[in-house]
Amino acid sequence: MTIRKLSWLPAAIIMIIIFLFSAKPAVNSAESSRTIANAVLNIAENFIDPTLVQEDRDGILNSVDHIVRKTAHFMEYAALAFAFEFHYWITKRKGSRYVFLPILFSALYAASDEFHQLFVPGRSGELKDVMIDTAGAVTGAFLFYFLLILIERIKNNQERAGSQ
Repeated sequence: MTIRKLSWLPAAIIMIIIFLFSAKPAVNSAESSRTIANAVLNIAENFIDPTLVQEDRDGILNSVDHIVRKTAHFMEYAALAFAFEFHYWITKRKGSRYVFLPILFSALYAASDEFHQLFVPGRSGELKDVMIDTAGAVTGAFLFYFLLILIERIKNNQERAGSQ
């Protein structure tokens, strides 16, 4: 198999992971995010006065859970756009459209993912989640692009320093 075909693999794997997370019924999904939120809150209690948390632990836990779930949306799609950018980099495609295509592909996948959730028990498709996902994709695509620029500059500086 060629490197060109293999360069799609990271994006395909991330898309499968996103699909599997979205296919979980609401009860299972809530249980997973609640476990993470509880761990985050337990860690936070080491840095703040625990009595503040104990007064309204359930309310705070709900807020932390919401943040955990939305951050997961953002990060999944940042990773997806990053993986699409990786494909374009491997295949030596450059230019601004190759920054924006991963964002477009990720946004379309986010919309299809929210549509998919309409058919999962207890789940719903939310436009705001598509927007959060797209914001993550923008971040991932530009992060990859700026990392490439940084690496290129470092490489050029080393070459200049070596030739002197």
